[in-house]
Amino acid sequence: MTADDLDAYLRALGMTVDVVADASGNTYSVAREVEIPNGSLAGRICDIAIQRLAATPYTVPAAIHTRPALVPMDMRGPLKTQASNLGDDWQYWSRRFDRAPTPQRIWAHVLSVLTEV
Repeated sequence: MTADDLDAYLRALGMTVDVVADASGNTYSVAREVEIPNGSLAGRICDIAIQRLAATPYTVPAAIHTRPALVPMDMRGPLKTQASNLGDDWQYWSRRFDRAPTPQRIWAHVLSVLTEV
């Protein structure tokens, strides 16, 4: 699996996906205008970014990034959030992914992070 496989999967779901870079040159796949389906954030629309890694085998970063910030910044405990390297309007969510990566599992993980808030 590669970051391009995840992008292709999200596009097949009908999403717009762009690749952007932060100030340090790290690249991210950004799914645009995603509606959160369930939980306390249900109905909210945000952009979701996942850093693109070239590791072999593919590994999933222990973070997602949202724009706009959806919860208070600098949360602690099981859900950690902070400012993102992508810019002032982005929020970094620290969440590990401990399964064999497939595009479907990664996207399910992202949605579970956002729906379990």
